[in-house]
Amino acid sequence: IEFASLIGSRFDFDRYGLVPRSSPRQADLILTAGTVTMKMAPSLVRLYEQMPEPKYVIAM
Repeated sequence: IEFASLIGSRFDFDRYGLVPRSSPRQADLILTAGTVTMKMAPSLVRLYEQMPEPKYVIAM
C-alpha cells in the first residue's frame, strides 16, 4: 500500500530513475515490505535469480 502511494502522481520519482517494472528481467531492485515467510521465500529467490546484474534487495 505504501509503495502504491509512493509512485502516485503527487511524487515525481521518475526524475530519480524510479520506474516500476512488471518483469524481474527489467528490474535491478526488489523492494519487499513486511515479513518474508518461508512460504514466500522460494518465490522471492526465483524472482531474484531472474534479475540481471547488478541486483539489489531492500527489505523493510
